[in-house]
Parts: sequence; structure tokens; C-alpha cells
Amino acid sequence: MRRWQPYEFSTEHRWGNTRALSDDIVRTVLVVGDIHGERIHLDGAIGMALQHEADVIVQVGDFWLGDATWSQFTHVESAFMSAAHDSPVPVIVIDGNHEIWPSLWRYQATEDAREAMESRRPLNLGGSIWWAWRGSVWQWNGTRFGALGGAVSPDKRDPSVRRWRWPEEATTEEDLRLFIDNAGTEHSGQADVLFTHDAPTEARGLRGQMVGVPWDVRQEMDETRRLLSRAMHQTEPRFVIHGHWHQSNREQVGPSTEIIGLSEDGRRNHLALLTLEPVPTVTYLP
Repeated sequence: MRRWQPYEFSTEHRWGNTRALSDDIVRTVLVVGDIHGERIHLDGAIGMALQHEADVIVQVGDFWLGDATWSQFTHVESAFMSAAHDSPVPVIVIDGNHEIWPSLWRYQATEDAREAMESRRPLNLGGSIWWAWRGSVWQWNGTRFGALGGAVSPDKRDPSVRRWRWPEEATTEEDLRLFIDNAGTEHSGQADVLFTHDAPTEARGLRGQMVGVPWDVRQEMDETRRLLSRAMHQTEPRFVIHGHWHQSNREQVGPSTEIIGLSEDGRRNHLALLTLEPVPTVTYLP
């Protein structure tokens, strides 16, 4: 039997030196909802990206980013990360609440990662995997993008899952300030598309996630949504695209911004195609 190969993050590429991610190459983006480390949904997203000739995949959190530096990392998780590493289409991940934060924090503290993050662009985790850390910004086809991940787990007090919950999962004021600063430096304070994990407070059509949630946890969840709302109003994106709530929703906020939610794990409206020309448009895929 072949011994499983443990996956570990590495800076194999830099955003500015990766032709497949350059401004003049990317025209079509496949956006993917939560997949929770399930290989079947990763493979399905890659297949749909190839079918629709998408140039990149953007996944909006709860990917289950992690590597073998976490003591409880398994061969199943390693195979999942290796599949993302080998994807023929670049996979850019916005962090959610279900990521392996001990691995991410260790990696972002390395010299290679710190140096790469000075560009304000997403950070390579090896091969085709990129982490759009909170506050990272970039541009494709003249369209300005930003990432502000993170969320509070509704079940964070549940003893059965506590070992997979970390303080770093929640979006913070510091994350918001970093995003606003980077958007101001790179995009004149504006963003055309903001990728988040949770949804701003203005998304009213959300139904799940709150049943049986303790009051103090509910308050923490609401605080994250208020932070995202502030980010939205300060950068005035055309689209805010999010996951986390495990349902699709599409709502207009004022005259200029549309909030679009993706469902989870291969369910209806789990995927959307973001076409950047002639103007950015978003269409759910079956």
C-alpha cells in the first residue's frame, strides 16, 4: 500500500509572476460556495470551471484550508489539498470559519509568506492554491477585487466540535482597517467585487444558522456582519459575493450594490459564473 504524502504549505509562486492570474488574462471566474473539505465538491467545481472555460476559481470560504503542521491533519485532508494543488485552474480561497487556523497562522508568519503578502495580493499555498487573506486586493480585466473573509461559527460552544474552532475564525476591526487601507492604496478606495464568507447585515433574505444559537454567539455573529456592512459602504462594490449561510440569496442594496449568496456542498446555486466583460455580471449555474 502506498504511504500517504502529507501536504504542507509552500510559496511556489508569486501573484505578480503568475501569468494565469494577470489582469489581461482573467475574463471569467467560477465562484464556489462552501465545500467543507469534500473532494467530490472540489472535483465538481474544477470540472465545471473547465466546462465553462473559466480562467480561475474563487471559493468563498469553508474550504478547509490546512496542512500537515496541524497535529490532527489526516490523509483524507492531505489528499483534498493535494487535489487543489494539482488543479488545472487556479483556486483562490477566501477564508471562512471552517479553516485550520493553526496551519494558516504558522504559515503566514514565515519569511516567504510575509514577503509575498507585502504585495497586498493573495498568498500562494503551493501549486494552484491561493489564499485571499483578509484585506488582500487585486485586479482582473480592469475590475477591482477585494477579500474580507472570516465568520463566527454558530456552534462554537458545542463541546463536540470545539477542537475545530479557533479565535481567529471571526472577522476583526483590524481586518476591516487592513482591507480599507489596501483598497485605498490599490483601488482609490473602491472595489467592484468584494468576496466575503459571511454576509453584510443588509442581506435580509437569510434564514438558517440562527436556530438554537446562544445569545452571546448571536451577538458575535451580528458584529461580523456589521463589519462587512461597513466595508461594503466604504468601498461601494457592484457585487458582494458570500457563502456561510448554506443558501442562495440575491438582494439589491441601494442603487449600486447587489449581495449574492451561494449555497453549499453541490446544492442548487452552489456555483456562479462571474463574467467580467463587457461589464461584470453574475449568473447562477445549475
